[in-house]
Amino acid sequence: MAVHSQHRLYRADKVRLRQLAGERLIGFDRNRSRSLHAELISLLYAHSVGYPPAVEATEYTTILGIVAAGEGLAVVPGGVRTFRLPGLRYLAIVEAAASVRLVLLAGTDNVSGLVGDSFDTIASDLGDIMRTILETDGV
Repeated sequence: MAVHSQHRLYRADKVRLRQLAGERLIGFDRNRSRSLHAELISLLYAHSVGYPPAVEATEYTTILGIVAAGEGLAVVPGGVRTFRLPGLRYLAIVEAAASVRLVLLAGTDNVSGLVGDSFDTIASDLGDIMRTILETDGV
């Protein structure tokens, strides 16, 4: 969750989704990713929060800039936390189910560098997750 410095939640470490009721939300452009938009509607609706974004943008950097300017809050993926702006803070979302499935598809004949790098990152992260699970379960 991205919040700006003048928001009441700015000093919190965590946020519950129900605390977002009535907040001005900034979202990813529904025309660029209808599935992400639908996932966020479902996730927030389950916690009695409506999701009509006040502003929609096509890039997370734009969304974060809008949040940093004090125009609202945004539910964002953990991966964008590396992007730092003055007056912007990231809060953890308490609910364990607060996740959104993302799918990356690419043809096998001509994979771009960006897509190839994304697949490599995902494979690396999944490997780390699987190692953690195996170590935790004592397997």
